[in-house]
Amino acid sequence: MPGTPNPLSEMGNLEGVVVSKDERPNTSFNKSALPGFKKAVRGRRAIRIFDGVPIPEDVMRDCLRDAVLAPSASNLQCYEIYWVRDEGKKRRLAELCLGQPGATTAGDLVVIVSRVDLWQSHLEKMTDIMTGKGKNPLEGPVRDYYENIVPMLMRTDRWGFHNLKRRLMFWYRSKSEPTVNGPVKRADHRVYGHVQATLAAENLMLSLAAHGYESCPMGGIDKRGIGILLGLPSTAEVTMVVGAGAGTPEGLFSPRARLPFCDLVKEV
Repeated sequence: MPGTPNPLSEMGNLEGVVVSKDERPNTSFNKSALPGFKKAVRGRRAIRIFDGVPIPEDVMRDCLRDAVLAPSASNLQCYEIYWVRDEGKKRRLAELCLGQPGATTAGDLVVIVSRVDLWQSHLEKMTDIMTGKGKNPLEGPVRDYYENIVPMLMRTDRWGFHNLKRRLMFWYRSKSEPTVNGPVKRADHRVYGHVQATLAAENLMLSLAAHGYESCPMGGIDKRGIGILLGLPSTAEVTMVVGAGAGTPEGLFSPRARLPFCDLVKEV
């Protein structure tokens, strides 16, 4: 309601938030991290043909650990990553990727899945982590955010009651102050979930590049069939499949082409 406190603007400078100085970006990164990062970003391309050799297990696990460090709205991490290692499932997954060479020749295949349906259980787990299983209860704006605002934004129901409630609440509040405009319907939650999953996928592909391997994100796939293959519930949605491994020279189909910088980046 208008005039009520805004936890989003009051959660800064929280006591007890400790991050090592060396873990945070600082000017030393210009020499220690930037050259390698630039090389990984500029070297990452969608490779369509791999040599078929699986990535060493320790390397793949390290890349997956980097993937789950991706930013996540409210830190709910509403996604799952399936590293498909069973050879029979890999062959079937490649078929469900419509036989794309980026899947049939990949050393490893990873399925990125949106799991907005898990928001409540993830919220409970995150609350346990943040509070030390209840030993240090959340307080002030942080408590308000996770106990009230997040459930209000994420909860939905078959008949759309919560959707309508959010729509009216956002409309009323926006008459007097800047206000979030969503989510107000299930489609908004679907977009939210795929955004979270895609952020994790990008982290994965950049980490693969930094480890010296290549990748190919694939969205033109049989998502329903992949869900059945993985035993996913109907509430889960496949976002993409990432083929990974050592690329071959013929796997790069064309020189890099990008729209002009000024077409994509606007200064206002």
